[in-house]
Amino acid sequence: MSDSVLKALGILNEALALDADAITALVNVRVDCNSQISAHPTIQVNAYDGIAKIGVLGIINGIIGDSPTGVIGAKGQMDVATGRFTQIREFVDLRDGKVDVIA
Repeated sequence: MSDSVLKALGILNEALALDADAITALVNVRVDCNSQISAHPTIQVNAYDGIAKIGVLGIINGIIGDSPTGVIGAKGQMDVATGRFTQIREFVDLRDGKVDVIA
């Protein structure tokens, strides 16, 4: 597979099939980060309660993506109060308008 996004999606979805609880918990981990990372053109960073945070999906998007909005997203159920996934069902390709909404 020559497309790095499709390769990453395949591995992420395979890992999800093997242990959905672990992968969901891993994606939910976000740590505080500085303004230099927040300003990176492809690494995905979001603010939670006014504090910039980064997670594993943000780093993956920074590595393989070429878009400030990311190329890999996750679909699943979320806790609206916390913004965290309760269950990820699938990792998806966000390129070419294939998916409008991440969750």
